[in-house]
Amino acid sequence: MTQRQLADEVIRQARERATLAGLEPGLTKAEARRIAADLKAGALASGIEVGDLKEKLPSYVIDLVTQMDVDLPAPDTKSAFWSWALENHSRLGPGENVRSMHVAAAYADVENATSEGSVRYLEGTPGGEQLGALRLWDKALHAALDMDAASGEAMAAGAWDALSQKYAAKTENEALFFMAELNPGTVAYQTESRQLRQDGKLGIIEFMYPAPAEKYADLAPETQELLASQAVRAQIHTFGYDESDPKYTPLTKAGHLDLEQLKALPTPEAQRAAVLEVCARVATLDGPARAADVEKLLEEIKVLRPDHEVTLPAAEDRQWAAAQREGNPKAPTTPAPAPVAVSTHGQYLPGVKIDARTGPAPLEPLAFPAPGTAAVPAHAFLPGVNATAKSVVTPARTSTPAAAPQAPPTPEPSRDAGMGA
Repeated sequence: MTQRQLADEVIRQARERATLAGLEPGLTKAEARRIAADLKAGALASGIEVGDLKEKLPSYVIDLVTQMDVDLPAPDTKSAFWSWALENHSRLGPGENVRSMHVAAAYADVENATSEGSVRYLEGTPGGEQLGALRLWDKALHAALDMDAASGEAMAAGAWDALSQKYAAKTENEALFFMAELNPGTVAYQTESRQLRQDGKLGIIEFMYPAPAEKYADLAPETQELLASQAVRAQIHTFGYDESDPKYTPLTKAGHLDLEQLKALPTPEAQRAAVLEVCARVATLDGPARAADVEKLLEEIKVLRPDHEVTLPAAEDRQWAAAQREGNPKAPTTPAPAPVAVSTHGQYLPGVKIDARTGPAPLEPLAFPAPGTAAVPAHAFLPGVNATAKSVVTPARTSTPAAAPQAPPTPEPSRDAGMGA
């Protein structure tokens, strides 16, 4: 079967899945009452008091999730992750899109028909099916549990987020990301890619859709290729955000790349340094598994922009990240460690010296494209969605490079259910 034939079959099955999902009825009141009764009975059996049932039911559901099976069915099984939707495909009509959840599931089905157990997706694992059967997003269930919409959706989101994190932690081989880019309001960015990176698995992330080349059209060709690389796409985001949004975290700020400020930088070298600085911030929050990456990134930034001061996450943000890695979403009460002084003018980590005359350390673990190349590699998975680099002429400038990117105020909402929420 050729790549094009495979893609056509995947799209056909994805469209069928989307149609069937749209026809699926909501829970009846009787079904909702049955699921609610089972949840309440289980919570009471676990030792929760009747008076605490409403407050503690979400934590009981999380406890259920920790026992659900999302193990790899075979040692070499690949894992699919999804977010948002597939658009602008040659087999889709004008303005049509298909949720990436259905594309990922269809891709797994097609691959597994040829080689059983070769690809999995969260909703198709035993744990995903078990959690899906609880219908936690259904409004009828919220009513049966005497929950308002916000509380019910929060319980559902928390449960799927916990299962997504467990699913990512169990991923050992290729992590296939069915999305064009990461959005900071999604589980794919806040939980799944973060879990993979902090486990030292940045190198297994592969995006199944081409990068959004139209966003990068005014950047230097070298920068366009850098932004299209798998390693960069697995760390940064280019969406606006609002710090008052409930989905905002320190990772949202650390991973934000302001494209307008990036375009204002006068040289490809300065643009590359700005992108690598965002990656260094993310790597810092990822923790000990990426300490070597932080050092290599800072060393290359020093060579690219010797007079630039690098800003890494503050102590309280690093403290938040450490709490996430330890499985505790609440910030610790112990005093935060003193922040690491970071400067491209001199010593940035204890025992590490920077010499601007020395070339940058190799970045093999990050698989970043080397400076000077301009082609944007488009993923060959789906026809009709190929990305191409646009050659641009970057005029010489003598003005001072723009300041480090700052987030614009407009948030990018996300209402994805399940793995891509």
